[in-house]
Amino acid sequence: MTEIISHASESVSAGHPDKICDQVAAAILDQAIEVSTPAGRRPRVAMEVSAKARPEGGTLMLFGEVTLPEGVKLNYEEIARKTVAEIGYTDQNSQFHSGLQELLIRITQQSADIDHGVSGKRTGAGDQGIMFGGAVDETPELMPMPIAIAHALTNRYTELYRGEFNWLRPDAKSQVLLNYQNGYPVGVNRIIIAASHDANFSLADLRQALTRELILPVLDAYKLRITDPAEQIIINGAGEWTIYGPLADAGTTNRKIIVDSYGGAFPHGGGGFNGKDPTKVDLAGAVGARYIAKALVAEKLARKAQVEVSYVIGRPDPLSVNINTFGTANRPDKLIYEHAQEILDLSVDGIIDRLDLFNPEKVKYQQAAVGGFFGRRQFPWEQV
Repeated sequence: MTEIISHASESVSAGHPDKICDQVAAAILDQAIEVSTPAGRRPRVAMEVSAKARPEGGTLMLFGEVTLPEGVKLNYEEIARKTVAEIGYTDQNSQFHSGLQELLIRITQQSADIDHGVSGKRTGAGDQGIMFGGAVDETPELMPMPIAIAHALTNRYTELYRGEFNWLRPDAKSQVLLNYQNGYPVGVNRIIIAASHDANFSLADLRQALTRELILPVLDAYKLRITDPAEQIIINGAGEWTIYGPLADAGTTNRKIIVDSYGGAFPHGGGGFNGKDPTKVDLAGAVGARYIAKALVAEKLARKAQVEVSYVIGRPDPLSVNINTFGTANRPDKLIYEHAQEILDLSVDGIIDRLDLFNPEKVKYQQAAVGGFFGRRQFPWEQV
C-alpha cells in the first residue's frame, strides 16, 4: 500500500497587508491600460507599493515606473485611496484607513535603456527570468486541490466579512493540508484559519461560527469531510486577533508569490505578477505557461503537466521551453512538445495578443491580485 503524504498550501484575504499593496499596484496597472487604449498604445508599468499604520491614519508608499502616451496622466492618489476603501479599511478611528495621512508617490518613466530593448517591431521581453505554469486533474479548475480550497476559504471569508459577520475584520489567512495517496488527494489533514475580529466578540463564538459557515460549506463543495473537528480544525491558534492589517504587520507588493500561483505544488521562478504590465515576462511568461499546461491536461494528454520557460531582456522569443508530465502522459514527449507549440506561441507578442493581456475589457488585474492568478475562468489564460 502506498504511503500517505500530506501537502499544504495557504491563501490570504483581500485585507492582508501584502494584498492591500498588490491590489493598489494592480489598480494602477488597470487604469494605465484603460487610459492608454484609446491612444492605441501599450503602457509600461512596474509598480511597487508598501503600507504601514500610524496614529494619524497610515502611510502608503507608491514607487516605480509608469510610461503613458503623451498627454495622458493618472491620479495616483485617487486610485490608492479608492482601492484601500474598497478593501474595507475605512474606520477613521483605526491607524490605517483610506484617509492615508501620509501618501508618498515616487514614480518615474520606464528607463530608456529598457524601452529600447522592449519596443521594437517585435516586443522584447521586459526582463530576464524563469517562469513556470502547471495544471493537474485534481479539481475542475485543473489546479492543485490544497491551493484551490485555500482560496475558496479566503474568498468565502471576505463574503462573510462584508455581509452578515460584521464582527470580522478584513485581514485573514487560510492554510489547507490534504493527505495524498498515489498522487491524488484522499482526505483532510488540517484546516487552519486565522481571522481578525472585533475585540468584543468571543473567541469561542468565532470558532463555532467559522466552522459552521466557512469551513464546512467549502469542504462540502469539494466533497471532503472532517472526521475529528477538535484535531483537524485550528482557528486562531494563538488566540484572539484584534490588532490586524498594516498596524500588526507592514505590507509590500509581491510577497505572496506562492499564494498567487500554485501553493508550492509547482515551482515558482521568483518574479511577482502584481503591478507589472504584460511586457514583463514575470507576468506574460507565467500565464502563457499556465495556458499550455492547462490545455495539455484539459485535452487529457496528461494528468499533470508543468511548463518551464526562460527569457532574456530585449528578446521576443523564449530561450528555452521544457515540459514535464511526471510520467502521466499518454503520448510520446515529441508529440507533446509539438502540440504545445500549436497551443500558444510563447513569444512576448504571441502571448499578449492571443490572451488579450492589454485588453481592459478582458482582464482586470486587480481581480487577479486576490484569490490567485490561476484556476479562475474569468481570465483569458484559463479559457482553454
